[in-house]
Amino acid sequence: MTKTLINILKFIIPLGLGVFLIWWVVKDLDAKDKEDIRKSFLEANYFWILIAMLAGLFSHLSRAYRWLLMLEPLGYKSKFRNSFFAVAIGYGANLLFPRLGEVVRCGVMNKYEKIPLPPLLGTVVAERLIDMLILLLLTFITLVTQYELLAENTSKYFLVPLGEKIGLLQNSIVMATVLGILFLVVPVILFFVFRNKLKSFFNKISGITKSFAEGLVAIKNVKNKGAFIFHSLAIWTLYILMLYFSTFALAETKGLSMDAMLAAFVFGTFGMVFSQGGIGFYPLILQVTLQLYGASEIGGFAFGWLTWTSQTLLLILLAIASLILVQHLNKNGTTAQNKA
Repeated sequence: MTKTLINILKFIIPLGLGVFLIWWVVKDLDAKDKEDIRKSFLEANYFWILIAMLAGLFSHLSRAYRWLLMLEPLGYKSKFRNSFFAVAIGYGANLLFPRLGEVVRCGVMNKYEKIPLPPLLGTVVAERLIDMLILLLLTFITLVTQYELLAENTSKYFLVPLGEKIGLLQNSIVMATVLGILFLVVPVILFFVFRNKLKSFFNKISGITKSFAEGLVAIKNVKNKGAFIFHSLAIWTLYILMLYFSTFALAETKGLSMDAMLAAFVFGTFGMVFSQGGIGFYPLILQVTLQLYGASEIGGFAFGWLTWTSQTLLLILLAIASLILVQHLNKNGTTAQNKA
């Protein structure tokens, strides 16, 4: 019962945060703002949105192929189509429950390619490490190349207001006492309440570490390292191009630079983890970021929702098509054991 409740909360809380953000942004729009937004959507050039979605499709194809390159040194061969179907279905599952996609993705490959789950999970964990390193590199490049602009606006819109609020709190002895108790007492209470859960968590670490080690071995022993590096870079390049191509769809964003797209992509990617499928957070982060680079509030709003909607629609369509095709194309039975 408790586990079911936790799973429900994991779904409801992020979704609720996203819905709240939508309300919070929309509530201050007047009639003219809403009309301008509607006009932006009606006059958008959806050819560029289709091009952006095509870039997204190719990024998923690259991810599916890279996965095969990682499985090969472990002695497993798979059909490319099943690898792609698994990736697409996994992305679709992530829209419902964050982080469920990796498990679902491995389950599809296990079912239709008869590859054991441990090596599949190991390669996916290692793959996530590579992606995180690339994301951190892109973040570093963004912060270094655009430091002055970002630092100025961070100070203006975040640090100064935060400092003022902290100053007000310092004048309240009661508030300071309450915060002190929360920071000191709450962690202790949580530890005793969840100590058994923590023990179980650390017991699972050894199994995760073993799977991760298998994934690292797979990376080290990849035969075609050139293709592996190419597809690793292609995945993220195509992600950024999805945003860049989308700028041409709206008159308000057509002149934005690649620097703006890199910043929007980096901050938007981090924002995806805060709500279900990025709803609410992702469009808002894109809007705020693009405003730093000269986009209007209305233009940023329209761009954020246009890109989020098109990307989400792509994932849904690919997941549905893959669910149908993976069963149809493997209807004569699952692939025999693929261990070389």
